[in-house]
Amino acid sequence: QWSGADAVCVQGVEAGGHQGTHRDDPATDAAGIGLLSLVAQVREAVQLPVIAAGGLMRGGQIAGVLAAGADAAQLGTAFLVCPESGAHALHKQAMTNPLFVRTELTRAFSGRPARGLVNRFMREHGPYAPPAYPEVHHLTSGLRKAAAKVGDAQGMALWAGQGHRMARELPAGQLVEVLNGELEATRASLMPGLGNAS
Repeated sequence: QWSGADAVCVQGVEAGGHQGTHRDDPATDAAGIGLLSLVAQVREAVQLPVIAAGGLMRGGQIAGVLAAGADAAQLGTAFLVCPESGAHALHKQAMTNPLFVRTELTRAFSGRPARGLVNRFMREHGPYAPPAYPEVHHLTSGLRKAAAKVGDAQGMALWAGQGHRMARELPAGQLVEVLNGELEATRASLMPGLGNAS
């Protein structure tokens, strides 16, 4: 039934970057399911391990998806500003820049639904972008590269999840330690006394 898959990664609509879909109906592009609800639904439908992804930025959120039935969590946007990330410097700066206050799903840069920071390019071209991947991707590729070259974040694809404002500029290893500490603190606060059981 699952063609030999070892796990299922479920992506909530909160996720940054391209969504795991090729829907052609623009009216349904923003009608995705939130991560907590999606994890619970998938948990009831499959026997495979479930990996939750989408907008996770804190250990408390990881605890939430684990409580909802996930076996693991996958974070992307949380690591985007780490020194080890290969993201463009302008992209990293935009993550916490007050000019970029929200994210939206758009087809403006690639022709496929993707969540990114709302900038000038997205505002001007998003409403008119057809569901034409990879044609739109190839059409905008030169424009995106030129914008990055001249330092214009308003013309770049700034992929980011809904929690982008909570990004922390830490080395990746340190961020993992912080997230784990937050996860354990959340678990301890939800289940006091459990840590003393032996």
